[in-house]
Amino acid sequence: MRKPVKYRIAFLIVAAVCFYVGTWFLPSTLPDITLNLSNIISEPSWRNTVLVSLFYFLVLPLLYYFWVIRIGEQALWKVLLIFSLSSLIARYNYPEQLSHYFAFISYLKYPIIVVLMVIEVVLLVTIVKALWGARKLSGDPRIHMLEKYEKYEKDEAPKKGSKEAKQLELALMLAHEPASWYYAIPSFSKKHVKSAVHLKLLSGKWWHLLGVLIVLSITTYASYVLLSEFSETIAIVVATLVFYLVIMFVANYRVSKNYSCFVWQDKVVVNNSWWGMVVIPKANIESMEVGEWSRSLTKEDFHFGRGVANVKLTFNKPQPYYSGMALLNENISTLYLSVDNPSLLHRELEVID
Repeated sequence: MRKPVKYRIAFLIVAAVCFYVGTWFLPSTLPDITLNLSNIISEPSWRNTVLVSLFYFLVLPLLYYFWVIRIGEQALWKVLLIFSLSSLIARYNYPEQLSHYFAFISYLKYPIIVVLMVIEVVLLVTIVKALWGARKLSGDPRIHMLEKYEKYEKDEAPKKGSKEAKQLELALMLAHEPASWYYAIPSFSKKHVKSAVHLKLLSGKWWHLLGVLIVLSITTYASYVLLSEFSETIAIVVATLVFYLVIMFVANYRVSKNYSCFVWQDKVVVNNSWWGMVVIPKANIESMEVGEWSRSLTKEDFHFGRGVANVKLTFNKPQPYYSGMALLNENISTLYLSVDNPSLLHRELEVID
């Protein structure tokens, strides 16, 4: 597990523990006292409230800044999410004398939602136009969106937080829907670029897909049974949405088995199953090495495929890696791959070491 992922998970655990424990220490009411340091320290209710507030509004934002923003190279404005979450928790858990000061968070969300909706609608219209324009193009719709917004012809990617980066992230997220059908239905992808090299992925095994489909069927039935007592309509909607994931998991299986690593025009496309993708221009590959690298040596780097890596790609500039259906964006300087035919990949890339 890479360092940014470990710290992100660690932060989520710490935040959950802080919010949960904080509810136990916060009193329901506060006694009237003269607010000075000695009185606050001597009065348990006030002391606990101040300590919990320090964790909510100082410790957690600092941890988020250092563990998520700095290590994960995220946008600085995202620290506001933690302040907003802490304010929301305070609104409903703080003593009566203080909770009303955080009522603003309940009203502030409406103008924020309106502004975000306007921005998203504008972006959505732009992206839908791009998807509609690409409907007659053959191949993975996600790659076409990358072609349009990452400006590969200029050999550059949009900077994080820029308008182009937001358009690209939304375009990729929306492109996953048609792309899932493209890969799930064999007749749709019959003209796909043939790949002689494949990543060693567990999700490319038929028995893995069978297990996933069984679990998904059980989850669909369980969600319907549990929600039907509350609302028949909601139960049907939720169960339908859960079962609709079949398309995505079938696409995950076919991508992992047949299209995990291939050369498309002057680029190398690596699909880390359905959930992650990197498209690398050949000109950005500085070197390719064939050998053996264990996960213990590459745990801080990107390692796609199971087992020992047998290919190492080094880039002359960081390459964007989109994972979690394009919800996460990280830069790759060195990429380790576990493929079934490393020498063939070397010949396909035509890299001169």
